[in-house]
Amino acid sequence: MKLNKLFIALAAGLFAFVACEKEGATSLDVIQLDKTYLSIPAEGGDAVLTINAKESWAFAKDVVIGKDDNKKDICDFLPGWLTASTLSGEAGETKVTFHADAIDGGREQELHILVGEGENQKIQFLVIRQGDLAPVKATCAEVIAGADGKSFTVTGIVTNIENTLYGNWWLEDETGKIYIYGTLDKEGKTKNFSSLGIENGDKITVQGPKTTYGDKIELVDVTVIELVKSLVKIDLEQVEMPKEGGEFTVKAAYKGNGVYVNPDVDWIALSSMSYINGIPTKLEPNPADTAVISFHVLSNEAVIPRSGIVEFSSSTIDEDKKVISSSMEVVVKQGANAPDLMTIADGIKAGYAHVKGRIMAICNSGYILADETGAFLAYYGAKFQAANYKIGDEIEIIDEFTHYNFGLQMSCDKKDGFILEQKLSEGSGTVTYPTPRVMDKDALAAYVAFVKDKTSSVANCITTEYIQLTGTPKKSGNYTNIYLDGYTDADFSAYQLPASFDLASMLDKKVTIRGYAQSVSSKKHLNIVFTEMIEGEAEVPAIEYTDLSTINALPKNSEFSLTAVVAAVKSDAAIVTDGKACFYLYKPATAVEVGDIVTASGKISIYNGLIESAQAPTVTVVEKGAEVILPEPQDITSTFDAFLASDKPATYFCATGQYVVDGTYTNLVVEGAAKKGSLRDGKLDASFDGKNVKVTGFFTGSDKNRSFIYTYVTDIEAL
Repeated sequence: MKLNKLFIALAAGLFAFVACEKEGATSLDVIQLDKTYLSIPAEGGDAVLTINAKESWAFAKDVVIGKDDNKKDICDFLPGWLTASTLSGEAGETKVTFHADAIDGGREQELHILVGEGENQKIQFLVIRQGDLAPVKATCAEVIAGADGKSFTVTGIVTNIENTLYGNWWLEDETGKIYIYGTLDKEGKTKNFSSLGIENGDKITVQGPKTTYGDKIELVDVTVIELVKSLVKIDLEQVEMPKEGGEFTVKAAYKGNGVYVNPDVDWIALSSMSYINGIPTKLEPNPADTAVISFHVLSNEAVIPRSGIVEFSSSTIDEDKKVISSSMEVVVKQGANAPDLMTIADGIKAGYAHVKGRIMAICNSGYILADETGAFLAYYGAKFQAANYKIGDEIEIIDEFTHYNFGLQMSCDKKDGFILEQKLSEGSGTVTYPTPRVMDKDALAAYVAFVKDKTSSVANCITTEYIQLTGTPKKSGNYTNIYLDGYTDADFSAYQLPASFDLASMLDKKVTIRGYAQSVSSKKHLNIVFTEMIEGEAEVPAIEYTDLSTINALPKNSEFSLTAVVAAVKSDAAIVTDGKACFYLYKPATAVEVGDIVTASGKISIYNGLIESAQAPTVTVVEKGAEVILPEPQDITSTFDAFLASDKPATYFCATGQYVVDGTYTNLVVEGAAKKGSLRDGKLDASFDGKNVKVTGFFTGSDKNRSFIYTYVTDIEAL
């Protein structure tokens, strides 16, 4: 039997399993194991299994390693803590070596080996255990730091019950919180959580094995060891208040000697409290009393949102004269006066800022966001989902500028202050980068000297600029640094390098790196967010302009994107060129100047004969001060009337005629032509009135009747 056929059978029938659930043990004659129970010591090591089979075999992909977005099981061949030398084999004898790293405690996994196919397919069971399975008493923080598969006993407070059938909820203590995925009832059965009577605020001790799903630490199918009912219950967990402030009310049911409130901030104040006595019944002889408590929240005059906590507690004395206390909390979040949209440069000065830009580089913990005035790292840490972002995405953020290792960043990790991340437009996956600054030893030494005697702060951050270097990657302990030839006082380091850049394969080879200088660690390593890695030396890349003739040929309403240099600027438009053709950007979203190299995107529009962009195309300044090279002007003197017979782009043209100032209008009257040139912008000069001239400029549209050729004038020559 071929193994590819076996895996097709597994995918189609899921080997007679439902999802990833197990079947009973099977005694087989087609496969024999030298042992069905393997043990790996707690200090780590290997265990060898010998398989003798009469047919091809393969391990089943039915080990649950997490849940997908629809809460369906995600399965793999092995748990994360276990590796195997092979997962399949042919008929005959095969030795499989399993390996696990050291663990403080113990863990166990049942595996299934599949033999045969179709109705004759059979399952052989194998159990692998490492260390001692006795649960270890731990805090939430210790569970988080512990090994997957290990069993823990942990005590904390029940918060945020999400599923009352399976028993999915959060357990929190003073060190952190973990997710409980599945709670067994008193008989060890699932899907009976409600029988346990667990509520938010209860103090609970549970026991179960740890697993990790994404960034969520879980204990799975826990057993409840002890449950202490809370003396106080509240009717809400979170309050959203407007920036203007106001009142909110909480109902607290309590069984202790009263209920006490404690706001942890001075902008939340107790307003009033009233009580409702519980009424005893035969079923509930000791009912809870209820306190109705109102609070006043002051207005938030700041630009940063804020949050506070109000603690509700109740206590009593038990039979042993020991004080027993319970508490619950309400989180109060309040909005703020968000700042207006500003450039990145102005946002850095403001501190807490509302900015937008384009993603220029992506790493494992965030992305570089840039506009025409600056750039910074949008940092998300371990929670960053790179697959959700693309080079060229236009992003809007409200957050506070901060720093780390002299690197400018916004900590976009959903903490207080970060209130917005909005994708304004989807990127194409490519952008036009500015000409990189070439790094030699003097430039690198300047970075190191800049931070040498300073403390990291926003004011002391390095410039997040686009750079290029050619050096040699070498191992330095656990890190790989890139060294310039003959210089070891400082080096370059890849910041949170994605797997798409295989720097390890370039060890001791000459490479050229392009990317954004992000930070300086240990005051000698210049960290870079990579955009490109090339083996060998490479020249500084020249910016390539888009062939604007292809843009001008697009049908109306087509999407376009281009890179070009600004040749002229009007009050409501910019004209760009690639040196051979021109294009009209109508009311660009970003102010530009002549000589700016820009990228632009939007839709094609046609208005009164002019092929142009629709209003407010997205424009980013890539570089400033570039040389403007215009195409040869097209002489339309002899074909003046025919020029407006079809729609035209921002054609660069010249024509000969009489310069006529008529009140507030200036026209070019061409001999023998019925139409006129309307000279509306640019280099106008009334001293030419009545003279024969040669006018050169850009076509910028016409009137509705197409009687006038609107012209932005670049040159007037007397004849």
